Amino acid sequence: MDPITDLHLEHFRQLYLNERSRRETIRSSVSTPVAALSFAVFAFSTLAVEIDLARWQEPVTLLILLLSALAAAALFASAYQIFRAEWLFVYHEPPRLIDLIGDARAAEPVENIVKRTRRVLTASYAVAYEQYLQGNALSSRSRTWALRLILVSLLLQVAAFMLLPFHLAK
Repeated sequence: MDPITDLHLEHFRQLYLNERSRRETIRSSVSTPVAALSFAVFAFSTLAVEIDLARWQEPVTLLILLLSALAAAALFASAYQIFRAEWLFVYHEPPRLIDLIGDARAAEPVENIVKRTRRVLTASYAVAYEQYLQGNALSSRSRTWALRLILVSLLLQVAAFMLLPFHLAK
């Protein structure tokens, strides 16, 4: 009796398909930090127009510049995390069934071909599932860090904007 049954094959195939679907969900959710990143860059342009760099020696101006530099650093770190989230996606497909059956010898009994094909497909789905599971976990973590860093950047920008009236007062 073959230790790998149709139940094993179906189980690993379903796990693989679930992780593959999860990969696409994570991938589509990366658009959220990308949109927030573009909003934060726009906010920087507004701040850059309002600040008077000729007054850079004043404490309020220095604080605004420091907050802006930290916000920019957080944005660059966020962009790196977004890049990592996309870079870490795994693309692994089980072999095509026609490729497996095409290797079958005409003299080999059909039962042996079925058992061998089931074992190879089950193993392929198991390997692909493990790779997707690890890649999805890393990509999801990077996406979460990207969002956190954008929030930090936005909070730093809010603090800089709150200081702007003090900077503009003469």
